[in-house]
Amino acid sequence: MLARERQICILDILDKNRIIKISEIVKSFSVSNETARRDLEFLQDQNLVKRIYGGAVPATTFDKNFVNNSAFVEKQGHRERAAIGKEASKLINEGESIFLDVGSTVHEVSRNIKRLKNLTVITNSVLVLNELADTDVALFTLGGKVNHDERTISGKLTEFVLQLFFVDKAFIGAGGITLSGGISDYNIDEALLKNTICEHAAKVILVAHSGKFGKNAFSAGCSLSKVNTIITDSKISKEYKDGIRDMGIELILTDFPKE
Repeated sequence: MLARERQICILDILDKNRIIKISEIVKSFSVSNETARRDLEFLQDQNLVKRIYGGAVPATTFDKNFVNNSAFVEKQGHRERAAIGKEASKLINEGESIFLDVGSTVHEVSRNIKRLKNLTVITNSVLVLNELADTDVALFTLGGKVNHDERTISGKLTEFVLQLFFVDKAFIGAGGITLSGGISDYNIDEALLKNTICEHAAKVILVAHSGKFGKNAFSAGCSLSKVNTIITDSKISKEYKDGIRDMGIELILTDFPKE
């Protein structure tokens, strides 16, 4: 089944049940958790669904004809994340210690650092752990409860263990980003963990595609004032370009290859 067809089915389920869980998508369509998350992230980018912890609900009344037209490109969003991840990896030097947060875009960062020497990575992302498990990277995982749907590790134990480390650079993701509300997420434990991450990193880099800006997710995380650099795609609005630069935050824009 093509991604487009699967996403139409997801909307059909939401139309009937008003809620869908990631685990339900995985079981119904025999796809990975990551694929299910990307489906929901794409649908959210199109303002068709609203992400919640572990799944999604309808954002509003949606037009299924929109989903069927040629503008509905199944790889939309992934290409931005891949380009952002590649650009972010250029900021990592051999010999450094880094923290890699949870999320699809941070996962893309991990795909691009496998050849670096003498690199230490701390993470609470199961996806990052799997990505770097067979490399020479010195890999540390934070203890805590594993969220099987989101492939993350979080909770009080995770925050306690994180406080034992200091890193050169932290790469964090977001569920939503606003100038006034800062960085937010759909999981309250992961949102709160970002504050600790920022306090224990010499430099904080936020990686997020342009669709995350201008919206608040469920749980407040940390202020943008704690971020040194933001890497996103060139579709970010002028309001946010100007606002970010006015705050003294370095802004790096990426373009993604068009097919």
